[in-house]
Amino acid sequence: MLKQSFQILTGILVFIIIFIPTTYFAVYFFVKSEKSVIIPDVSGKEIIYVLELLSDIGLNIKVEGKDYHSSIPKNYVIYQDPRPGTEVKAGRDVSIILSKGSKWFKLPDIRGMRMEKAQVILDKHFLCSGEISQIYHPYYESGMIVSHFPEPGNSVTHNSCIHMLVSRGNIKQKFQMPDFTGVNLEHALMILNQIEIAPVSIEYATDNQWPENRIIDQNPPYGYLLTKEEPVHLTVNRQNQDDLFQKGGVSFYTYNVPNGFLQKHVLIRLNVFGVTIHVHDDFVRPAKAINLIIPNDCDASIYVYLDEELVDSKIY
Repeated sequence: MLKQSFQILTGILVFIIIFIPTTYFAVYFFVKSEKSVIIPDVSGKEIIYVLELLSDIGLNIKVEGKDYHSSIPKNYVIYQDPRPGTEVKAGRDVSIILSKGSKWFKLPDIRGMRMEKAQVILDKHFLCSGEISQIYHPYYESGMIVSHFPEPGNSVTHNSCIHMLVSRGNIKQKFQMPDFTGVNLEHALMILNQIEIAPVSIEYATDNQWPENRIIDQNPPYGYLLTKEEPVHLTVNRQNQDDLFQKGGVSFYTYNVPNGFLQKHVLIRLNVFGVTIHVHDDFVRPAKAINLIIPNDCDASIYVYLDEELVDSKIY
């Protein structure tokens, strides 16, 4: 029994003496047989170049993060590990940190741009829109940036907010309302046409102090500053109002377009019951006759514009 135990122990010792050195030398020679490479210096190099360089010598690249750098451009390496000159085996990872570019940069000029286009540029540089103020401006169209703060060329950081002054367009031209009291309706309409005031409504009333078809009231009043879009209301003297509702029937109006070679834009406005209606608004060939039917049982007036100019009018 003792002899058998001694044989087992001897076998184990022989195995250990032979196996361990053999394994050691096998691993040693295997490791020594692997290819070694020297880590190149990739600091300050562009990421695509670094990928190609490390791949060619059998190393892997691992991007650990990004950070701002005052002098190294965006997507260039600012840090590497292992350091340059280190000898490593092929297949080793090389960790790098890429530059996000300088934290400070010169603000581009966005003056004269529309807000939509300027916002794209701000987003590109990770800038936010700050306070937006609006003013009328004689040259910049509505929605265009007149100025901004900080001013163009100033150094700013990402995530800064840019305050902008935006145009509301050219302030609407205003006209002083003339005094039409006592003026003939047709003459008043010609004056309004000259200053391009088109929205006119007309109503009639009886005032024995004034002759027929003279203006006895107006709104806006004399001296009021109005724009082209504001309505103008005129009250015209018309005698014998009670007789109007007894006449009945209709009247006919005909306008003959002048001779020529080109079509003319003819606008005919009918004012009836105090409401203005565009009864004709189209381009018409020369020498064509335009016929309209006008009711006789109410106040009515016709105004004809040829290429935006008042050329005829008639009161019924």
